[in-house]
Amino acid sequence: MIMTSAAPSPGVMPSVDERALVAGREVAALSGGVDSAVAAALAVRGGRDAVGITMRLWTPGDGAASDKARLCCGLEAYEDARRAAGVIGIPHYIINFEAAFEQAIVRYFCTEYLAGRTPNPCVACNNLMKFGALLDFARALGAARIITGHYARVLQAPDGPRLLRAVDRAKDQSYMLAGLRADQLASMVLPLGYWPKERTRQLARDFGLDIAEKRDSMDLCFVDGDYRGFIARRFPESQAPGPVMTTDGRIIGRHDGLVGFTVGQRKGVPGDGDNGPLYVVRTERSTNSVIVGRREELARESLLCSSPNLVRPQSFADGRRVSGLAVCRYRSKGVPATAHLQDSDSLAVRLEVPTPVAPPGQLLAFYDEKDEEVLASGIIEQ
Repeated sequence: MIMTSAAPSPGVMPSVDERALVAGREVAALSGGVDSAVAAALAVRGGRDAVGITMRLWTPGDGAASDKARLCCGLEAYEDARRAAGVIGIPHYIINFEAAFEQAIVRYFCTEYLAGRTPNPCVACNNLMKFGALLDFARALGAARIITGHYARVLQAPDGPRLLRAVDRAKDQSYMLAGLRADQLASMVLPLGYWPKERTRQLARDFGLDIAEKRDSMDLCFVDGDYRGFIARRFPESQAPGPVMTTDGRIIGRHDGLVGFTVGQRKGVPGDGDNGPLYVVRTERSTNSVIVGRREELARESLLCSSPNLVRPQSFADGRRVSGLAVCRYRSKGVPATAHLQDSDSLAVRLEVPTPVAPPGQLLAFYDEKDEEVLASGIIEQ
């Protein structure tokens, strides 16, 4: 279902005029925020022919919309995107992707927690929605590329696209894009990868965009409040109580649902006398148990990652072991490591120093030794 920006409300929605996406024209993904608007303005001022599209992914529930919803998912965001498109001088449409978002992202988010894993819905949204469903939609109408406000750099090299960190390291989002395939990376235009955030806001003022001072949207746009309650409303069984156990098998407490616990968590974990704090080491779905231990028990020397994505496949040719930096959580510091493709289904990573790492379900991005370029990624399994 498709909706023009003139009427962002439920109901029958007219089709996009296919003349809006002639061959060679590109899609500017407009979220209603300052980054996407400036990226579109820079691309158009640089000579690109674009049409603005806003993805309608989520409708806030009953009651007054929260600040978070207004930033990215509500009528105010749609209106901000429409006005930005008008200032830039490009057509604008709002496309309803809610059903796809519910299936691909919301259900994934809930079922991963129910399985005792910790999902990364923002990475999944980039992979499956922004550069998945939207890119497919754009290609079907004749567009070849998508312009977005992500802070990263993509270089189109003769041997394939290269994904590099943004110049502004404080805003760098290359980790969030590390799961994209080569054909997706080849379809991206990222004008902000070379600018600091304050320069982006200044450009917004220069372009006459009235959202220059709009604050950035936050993660988990579809969860308004506690994610545990969000999951419990859809899956009441997620609140089944069970034991909290130490790694040596002692029961030291009870929990009120596995979804409230993730590997490395300290908050809400029972203490253990004078021996220091305890952390969640793992959760066990089969026994509905939370297993806790000392911080040093979280340390890992080796990791196995599923769904390997080789951004630079030539680096891993012939089973080669590659030296670089493993980043196991968004904006965390890279850990010196080596990686190799163990088989077609797994990326094996060995850390030089035992390190507490992110829980199963999170993305591991593997950078080169200069901490500049993404070479591969995978989903942490063990």
